[in-house]
Amino acid sequence: MGNRATPTKLKVLTGNPGKRPINENEPEPERGVPKIPIWLYEFPVAVEEWKRESAILDSIGVMTIADGAALATRCYLASEIQGLAHDLKTEGRVVEGKANPKAIQIKNLLTEYRQLGSLLGMDPTSRTKLSTSSKGEGKFAGLIGGKK
Repeated sequence: MGNRATPTKLKVLTGNPGKRPINENEPEPERGVPKIPIWLYEFPVAVEEWKRESAILDSIGVMTIADGAALATRCYLASEIQGLAHDLKTEGRVVEGKANPKAIQIKNLLTEYRQLGSLLGMDPTSRTKLSTSSKGEGKFAGLIGGKK
């Protein structure tokens, strides 16, 4: 498994240090909050997380209609983490002399939750790599053959 591809905009902004060809036709999804998936309504905590996180992502200009599945998964994970955390608080970290398996589940879910958040721009480090246009222009306007 290699490194994740660098977004075209980031390559252009950094001077394309790897000198690999730049994709001038990279898809640019429409900005905005996608419709909440119907299945997510089965998890009320996830729906609240969707509302909270989609508003944040939309307000900083990085939410697109293509991000719905990743956001839904992150919100579902949040609801699962909350449920397991409640169970862990009730049952304790040790059950019958052994570590409670729910503690390991929480750890794994938190890792997935963090990774999805990073992909969506929900942590400070990932936001340093993002740039948005406040004028409603596309993300490549003025960078690749566009107007300046």
